[in-house]
Amino acid sequence: MSDTVNGGPNHPIVVAPLASRFFALPEGVQLVEPGGASPGATHPAGLLGSGVVAGRKDSGRPDIGVLAVAPAWRQQAASAAVFTTNAFAAAPIVVNRSACRLDGLLAVAVSSGNANACTGPQGLSVARAMQRACADGIGVPADQVAVGSTGIIGVQLDPAIVVAGVRAASAALKPDGGPEFNRSIMTTDRFPKTCAFTVETPDGAVRLGVCGKGAGMIAPAMATMICVVTTDAVVAAGDMQGMLGSAVDRSFNRITVDGEMSTNDMVLFLSSGASGVTLKGQSLRLFEQALQAMLLRVALMMVADGEGATKIMRVRVVGAETDSQAVSVARAIADSPLVKTAMHGGDPNWGRIISSAGAAMADVPIDETGITQRDMVLQKYPGVRTPEVDIWLDLDLSQASAELFFADMGHEYITINAEYHT
Repeated sequence: MSDTVNGGPNHPIVVAPLASRFFALPEGVQLVEPGGASPGATHPAGLLGSGVVAGRKDSGRPDIGVLAVAPAWRQQAASAAVFTTNAFAAAPIVVNRSACRLDGLLAVAVSSGNANACTGPQGLSVARAMQRACADGIGVPADQVAVGSTGIIGVQLDPAIVVAGVRAASAALKPDGGPEFNRSIMTTDRFPKTCAFTVETPDGAVRLGVCGKGAGMIAPAMATMICVVTTDAVVAAGDMQGMLGSAVDRSFNRITVDGEMSTNDMVLFLSSGASGVTLKGQSLRLFEQALQAMLLRVALMMVADGEGATKIMRVRVVGAETDSQAVSVARAIADSPLVKTAMHGGDPNWGRIISSAGAAMADVPIDETGITQRDMVLQKYPGVRTPEVDIWLDLDLSQASAELFFADMGHEYITINAEYHT
């Protein structure tokens, strides 16, 4: 695959996040990337990871991964989860919702190369078999193991291959296995989506880590991808759920690559409590800020990957009548193929942006003069070869506003999705 000098895996949000106009570290947060590589989800103490080759992918790459709380910390572990709103949720999502203690998860097993979506009773049976294999392999109750799958929709998984892979991954767990877990869940991703923070709070230092995957079918509601966030902080499951929901709304629910929402979306948040630091008050607020920054970076990395993407655009809609109107207008712009291809070609065609915005406001009375170029600002015109572009639109109706991030779209997106078969 061809990448521009500053796009895709070379985008600032990937290789030099502090140089990105879209990202900043909160006070007291340290980015941990020794040698330019991130330890990801096993950066926090008390977390184990693995990734193995089970033979699900024609490429021969790793395709089954397990991430788990270490045995010494399971009694105090806590968790939270957010899932897709797609009506045709994949079998693993159905199992997680119906057969898991979502506030007490100790592990997650993920297969890639096959989504196990729209696969009926057989797919549910395979998802449950994955859950049992992981639970037996690490010695925990089945309802404390979540499962996930990613890849082709509508194709049955071979239960023998998947169960054997989960057993092998469960046996291969190790304290520095986060990067291996991340590689095992990738499909069309051009690079890993990992991040690690150390957070200095008034109550003591804690760690946050994350492993994610996602490049196409990104139009969140919640998010079109798989993401596992981890921490060694001592934090209640109820607080984790509230923080995760808020962070997802500010990150994964504010990005789009192609306007397509997946059947397999999942964000899990696992806490080992191994730091011994209990978060409260100001410490909890600092921790939440760090979580939001971490998920925003991973979300932007997914946009930067974007199956051939070369740029990230931020569209800000202000002066709307309501928040929902502002979001609708922003999404209409961000999901427009005409806007996305113009951005890819470096064409500052602001008429395409206005047209998309107007389509989302079909029943709204607008002044006869309409919106002119003075209300439409493109900062750092995409005609300049820059990987980050700001679009600002003032509707001049009231005070509501919204912000979204989106990817450009070029020839490579068509090539990948016309030929995709993991």
